[in-house]
Amino acid sequence: MAEAFSSVKYQVVNELHKAARRKFPRRKTIVKGYGDLWQIDLAIMASIPEKTEDLMVVDCYSRFCWTEAVKTKTGVDVTRAMEKVLKRSNYIPKHIQSDQGGEFFNRHFSVLMKKYGIIHYSAYSVTKAAFAERLIRTLKDKLYKEFSLRGSYKWYGNIIQDVVKSYNETVHESA
Repeated sequence: MAEAFSSVKYQVVNELHKAARRKFPRRKTIVKGYGDLWQIDLAIMASIPEKTEDLMVVDCYSRFCWTEAVKTKTGVDVTRAMEKVLKRSNYIPKHIQSDQGGEFFNRHFSVLMKKYGIIHYSAYSVTKAAFAERLIRTLKDKLYKEFSLRGSYKWYGNIIQDVVKSYNETVHESA
């Protein structure tokens, strides 16, 4: 009986969190291989009391992602988080694309990019860093489903790493 209730609860959670699908024509992002292009963005988790922002990094070729907690949205904190991601990854990218935010375009971040020999740029378009935006949406969907199943926002720090691990083990369509 408990398994049946759990299964029904999981179906209700999936139904509540299902998004309406709308497709629009977009320009393609051309990536030549592993480490050619990473996209980065900040995910703001406004409804979670523990902490509010995470740096999201995605390799556009493999769709592998990394996350790192950010205390504030300042250039110094974002640069520290990016350096942690670069040290954790197995390779250094040739290019990093982000939106035009001041947390990415500042003196500290420029020094870090120069140190690792990375070309950092923004697309100067409405779509911004589309892979990173999609990653944030996917991770938020998985997180909020998990919160609904647990009935609480507690243990966000533990859950986010499990969700990222699950995402990285998923087979992606274009990879």
